[in-house]
Formats: sequence, structure tokens, C-alpha cells
Amino acid sequence: MFDVNVKVISELKSFISIVTGKKAYFDKYRVSDKDFTRTRKLPFSSLVLFITKLCKKTLSIELEQFFGDMGSIMYCSVSAFTQQRIKLEPLFFYHWNMVLWGSYYFYAGEQVKRWKGYRVIAADGSSISLINNAALSKHFGGQGNQVCNFVLAKTFYHYDVLNELIVLPDIQPYRYGELNMAYDGIDRTEEDMLMLYDRNFSNYKMVALHLWQEKERKFVIRAKETQNLIKKFINSGSQSSVVDMLPTPPAIAGLKKSGFTITKDTLLKVRLVRVELPASVEVLMTNLWEEDGFTDDLFKDLYFMRWGVETNISVQKNILQLESFSGLTVAAVTQDFYATVMMANLHSILIKDAQDTVETNMKDRKYPMKINKNKSFGRLKINLVSLFIDEAVKDILERLHAHFIKDVIPIRKGRTFERKRKNVQSKSKFKTFTNFKPAY
Repeated sequence: MFDVNVKVISELKSFISIVTGKKAYFDKYRVSDKDFTRTRKLPFSSLVLFITKLCKKTLSIELEQFFGDMGSIMYCSVSAFTQQRIKLEPLFFYHWNMVLWGSYYFYAGEQVKRWKGYRVIAADGSSISLINNAALSKHFGGQGNQVCNFVLAKTFYHYDVLNELIVLPDIQPYRYGELNMAYDGIDRTEEDMLMLYDRNFSNYKMVALHLWQEKERKFVIRAKETQNLIKKFINSGSQSSVVDMLPTPPAIAGLKKSGFTITKDTLLKVRLVRVELPASVEVLMTNLWEEDGFTDDLFKDLYFMRWGVETNISVQKNILQLESFSGLTVAAVTQDFYATVMMANLHSILIKDAQDTVETNMKDRKYPMKINKNKSFGRLKINLVSLFIDEAVKDILERLHAHFIKDVIPIRKGRTFERKRKNVQSKSKFKTFTNFKPAY
């Protein structure tokens, strides 16, 4: 049952060994080639594991608990941890996460969920609040009003909604924007990925960058009703139509920055599909063609899958407490962001067996049941260190499995909630001045 999980964790351990064992690799993940050369209480392998554990309490308490989990009666100071972490390039966690989801796709094989042969990837961004200090403000920027400024970063996710994995995370200064992060991510997508975007990404350049890859990337984009092309399609009453897009001056300029020279007469062929909702009509823009078997009736449910990325962002912010950062520097924030993604993916992979068990054993319930992510993440965090330092990984996974299947919640499908607008006072942002963490 746990063979895939054991192999994934083995690959994660091997990656650390390979990095620390070869100077050419090690130099990619340390600021200086002199870093991590002396014997310390918190060497490279322990440091990355400690950061991945996600420190949400007072660091001194977290460090004491971590060294206890490692089987040591000694532990390092907060200052020692801070000095060690500044030697570590955040890129390590990005690549470690790639090893995680890459090894899962490889070892899971036919267990990997697909839609018509594609991995369905929903792409979207989110803003995260940061500690209000000079270093973070200078790098990430943010928003302001007549009274004060708010330090914010922009994050972006490419999320495999069927397998619940974040494959291409990114964090940038706030003003860089979601569109630019989406453009950057297209080159890193893979041929079997079907991309889903909301209306914020409905433009000529987005379509062009997907079509002009070495092998075009498939996409579904919710179109903006304000676009003349879309207005004309809606008024036509057609269910589906293949149309030509003309570039706007901003699209011509934007593509030139990306290395493409086009004229105002460069046409792009796209398909528009009407989706009837109870209170409105939506239009989806795609390069999934009807002659290839993608009939009109498939698109409503397909696009609805995009909601998975919104749910995942909520999990990161609320359950994994993404915005409760363990440091006050740009490097610390970036490390914590990618480590949070790493933990989210590891958790998602490890609960899959438990979810299968729950679906089999509780199929006669009134509602389908699913694993409680809040409680299961807590269990994973408690056992994270032992997963990486003990040899009996399968035994630990069995214990976790037993805990996971005890904590389940019902899935009540079809529920909708009216969106409640907050009053003016409650819409104001909270300005954080300190990095206070509880000791409990």
C-alpha cells in the first residue's frame, strides 16, 4: 500500500545526499563555497529539515523540540539558526519540491489521475502579507494609502487539481503581478499539462505563448465579457465557434519583450465555448478542438476544476499558516514559502492511501467522506523528522495512516453560499510590525 510513498521519501533523502556529496551541486544551494564546511549543531541536512517542518511557534521552543525529535539533548540557539539559514539558497526547496512531485508521478504511474490523458493544471496567484520592515518593504513592495504602507508579496501556483500537487510555485515582488508570473511559467509547463485560467489571464499574449511553444500547450481560459470578440460571440447565440484573434498594441509590445515579432495582422485561431450558468453566460477560450473529441458539454465541469487552486491557496494560508514567517529577511520569507509548498505536497501524497481506504470503508455513508486536512497535517508535522531520520519508514507511514482514517469529514456537494461584502472598516488591512510567535 505504501510502496509509492516509501520511494518518494527515499528520493527526497537521496537528493540531500547527492547535493551535499558533490561540490558542483552543493554550490548551487549555498551562498558561498565556504558555507556548511565546518561541523555545526545544525548542518545542511538538519537545517533544511527544520525549515521544512514549518516553525510557527517561538523559534527557541521549535529548536528544542526539533533536536529532541532528532534524539539529541543539546540544541542550538536562535542566533545560530539564523546564521545558518542565511547561508542557504531558497532555490533548494524549489528543486526539492520538484524531486517530490516528479518522483510521485514516476512511481505512481497509472495511479496518476488524468482528464482525457492530461494533467489538469489550474494556475492562479495570490497576495501574502509580510512583516513591515525596511528589508522586506524594499524588495517586495506592497500597497499604501494616506495613512500607511502595507508590505506584500505576490505568489503564483500551477496546481494539479486531480492529484492535488503544486508543480510550479513562484514568489515575486508585489508589483511584478500575476500576469507576468503566468507568462514566465508557460515555458516551464510540460506537454501533457492542460492549463486552466480565470478571466484575468484572457488576452492575446497568453494565448500566443501557449500556441507558440515547441509543442503547443493546451489551455482553457475564461474570457472577459468586455472584449469585443466575446461580445460578438455571446450576441450570436452560438454554442461553440472557431474565431480569429487580432493583437492589440499592448500585445504586440508585450510579445516583442518575450522575443516574438508580430504585426497587427497576425491572427490566432481559438475556439469559444458558451457555458450557461443559472444567472449568467460564461465564455471559455481554448485550443481543445471539437474534431479531436472535445465536445461542448465537457467544458463546464472541466473549468469548474479550476476552483481547486483557490482551495489550495486557502489551505496554505489557513492550515499551513503561510503568512506566519519564521524570519525577517527576503531569504527567510522565500525559504518559508517554498518549504510550505513542499509540506503541502508531501501531505497531499501521504494522505492518498488513507483517502482510498476511507472511500472503500465508508461508501455506504450518507455523504462521501474525506480526510481532515487540518488534523492530518498536524500528525504529519509531529512525525516529519522521524520520516527522514528513521529507517523504518513504512512503519511510520502505517501509524500515520491509522491516524488519518480516524479523522474524516463529510463532502456535501452542491452547496453554495452568498458572498457577503465586508463593511468599510473590516476591509482595511492589518499592518504587522513584529514577528511575534506563541510559545505553545
